[in-house]
Amino acid sequence: MPETTEYAAATTHEVIERLANAMETGRKDIFIAQFAEDAVYETPFVLAGQQSRWEGFAAVSEHLNADNPTRSLLAFDKVSVVIHLGADGEEATAQFLVDGRVLATNESFHLPSSIGIIRVRHGKIVHYTDYTNVLRGAQVAGVLKQFGASLEALG
Repeated sequence: MPETTEYAAATTHEVIERLANAMETGRKDIFIAQFAEDAVYETPFVLAGQQSRWEGFAAVSEHLNADNPTRSLLAFDKVSVVIHLGADGEEATAQFLVDGRVLATNESFHLPSSIGIIRVRHGKIVHYTDYTNVLRGAQVAGVLKQFGASLEALG
């Protein structure tokens, strides 16, 4: 993962804005490029037994590059983010909001997609705790029943 002066100089706010832009444009590569070599990515809202922590750029990249079937059913027209910087300037809480369309029906939606607690050091994310709104995402995509059935099968 090459370091660039642009990324090395980025503030926490700028890095989070890049995340929102990458979400809006569907550019996983740009989203992933914001992570440091020693980054940690966590998704605490998972079922017992499911992986919820990835350590190191390679593991984070592999996880974030995985197919997301719900995301493939939606078009993100606008992703906005509300950022609350922490006292030290490295950590921030970010609320991502998505306005888009369901591809099958062209129906528009507004989705408070996630809250992230993000720590940036030297222009790269070193820790990201992602509290994703999985249920509402499945509902918006029209796959809530299938999602529920998959959970029941894990039983």
